[in-house]
Amino acid sequence: MSNPPPLQQRVKEQRKALYRQAVDEAAERVFAAKGAEGSRMPEIAAEAGISLGTLYAVVDGKESLVSGIHELRMREFMECIRDASAAHEETLASHLAVLRLGGQFFLDHPDFLRICCRDGFGWAPRIPVSRAGTDLWIEGSSIPRNLFVRGIAEGIYVDEDPELLVRKMLALKQVDLTHWVDEGMKTPHETVLDRIEDQFIRAFCTRDD
Repeated sequence: MSNPPPLQQRVKEQRKALYRQAVDEAAERVFAAKGAEGSRMPEIAAEAGISLGTLYAVVDGKESLVSGIHELRMREFMECIRDASAAHEETLASHLAVLRLGGQFFLDHPDFLRICCRDGFGWAPRIPVSRAGTDLWIEGSSIPRNLFVRGIAEGIYVDEDPELLVRKMLALKQVDLTHWVDEGMKTPHETVLDRIEDQFIRAFCTRDD
């Protein structure tokens, strides 16, 4: 059984983790306000309340910060929609839960949403900026794709390529969330989510004649 690291080392690692959390939160705010390309490392250090030297002691540079924020948020998003999908047995109920809770995640993280809007990420193709982010994106998109496959077999969704339906669904959600940002993020969350759900049902569910 290996010995635990010395106290001094553990304290150093914990301090670095706290600094990294403060830096990530500060960078997310700065990137949301100015975009990643328009932001400078001294601005992030000032926002985090640390020196520039301390900033570079915990991150390699701006690219590392951008990819780190995206990977963190994508992991959180994945947990959110995975739990939503597992909470229901019926296909449509599961899909609507994934849609609403996934949308709620972005509404609850407006700075991250603003980063996606400002930096021009298109969700229909993909959102990740790193290999780890790509793997998470593939895993995340498989959840609605599998639900579309099930729904098509059950006759509740239009019979089209499930991969195409996922892209259409993501584009639909991005339009509404981007509109929410453009309108000052004042519209109540439930109103935004109800609109996304209504549009999903109109676009993808079969209709009884």
